[in-house]
Amino acid sequence: MKLIVFSGAGLSAESGLSTFRGSSSGLWHNYDINKVCNYRTWKQNYDLVHGFYSMRRNQLATVEPNSAHRMIAAWQKIYETVILTQNVDDLLERAGCTDVIHLHGFLPEMYCEACGHIWTIGYEDWNLDDRCPKCNSRMGVKPHVVFFNQEAPRYRDLHRIIRNLTKNDFVVVAGTSAQVIPISSYLFDRPGHKIFNGLEPPDVDSYHEILIMPATQAFPIIDERLRAWNGCD
Repeated sequence: MKLIVFSGAGLSAESGLSTFRGSSSGLWHNYDINKVCNYRTWKQNYDLVHGFYSMRRNQLATVEPNSAHRMIAAWQKIYETVILTQNVDDLLERAGCTDVIHLHGFLPEMYCEACGHIWTIGYEDWNLDDRCPKCNSRMGVKPHVVFFNQEAPRYRDLHRIIRNLTKNDFVVVAGTSAQVIPISSYLFDRPGHKIFNGLEPPDVDSYHEILIMPATQAFPIIDERLRAWNGCD
């Protein structure tokens, strides 16, 4: 048996992180997506982009992993586990998870398009006069986050993992609106036992069980299902 966990912003929202698309509190309601997260325009809005992501790193420093993050880490110690997340935060890692596949990048890192260098900035601000520590570029430096209209290289891992699912595998989808990655459609005809957890039902019913509740409430239930599934031949 292999366990695949696919998570979205709802997983970290319970830790206090703002989501992008959540009703009136979503980040896109307060910022123009075409200015702060568009690969075609980000250099035109260099100051605004870095200010926005510096603010997000500052916020990340103030929150802690919740029980759902910690349960995923516990699962990883018991089962052969693949962790896929749309989240750019580091709460899974801070909960003890390893080898997390961040499909949309990693907020505590910076990336230099001029030379390809990636380095950790943690929760610090990016000062607008700062430069790449390897090639000294200033305008080539962006947050190591996948913007809209930018290639997402790790989608190849996502498609490979879904393509290779077997009837013995167990899939948990949690905290995603599925508006960016239509994970429910991807899973529709795939084998394995599939559970969805979120605050609203999925747009495509590809699941054996749907738990409409916060992740911290749903994950103990999922843990019971997982233990039962692992005991089946």
